[in-house]
Amino acid sequence: MDVDEPGWPLIDDFFGRLADGRASATIRRYARVRSRLYVFLDTADLTLVLGSDRAALLEAERQLHDDGAFWQLFGPDELACCLPDFLHEPWLPGGAQEARVQVTVVARLLALLGRASAPDVRRAREEIAARPESPAPAARLPARFRREPGWQW
Repeated sequence: MDVDEPGWPLIDDFFGRLADGRASATIRRYARVRSRLYVFLDTADLTLVLGSDRAALLEAERQLHDDGAFWQLFGPDELACCLPDFLHEPWLPGGAQEARVQVTVVARLLALLGRASAPDVRRAREEIAARPESPAPAARLPARFRREPGWQW
């Protein structure tokens, strides 16, 4: 990643403003969304939104750069076109709260980029609302993994 590429400061400044004055748990959630967004831009198949020629060009650029290939070729307009795909599997986290944060971040980023809230944002919010609020109960850990006091030498 080259910090002089135009997209990185845009994203970093955006997430910095989002995190300003927030609780540490919220900041960590934003950081996870940002990390997933970077991986998305570096690895996702964007053929449906960019078209086959531009997607092939992106794939070729990815062969030259481990990260940041998207910003080598594209800018904020293409980011705005690609963001709705970030609201689908496998990019949307499984937990309802994490998913809500990601949808909110995408909606705010689209607004910053001058795009109205996309139908994908509304649909993602509806799907998340239908999810159970808490994750499935975890299975009890075997005794060997629990930190229970044992006998001493």
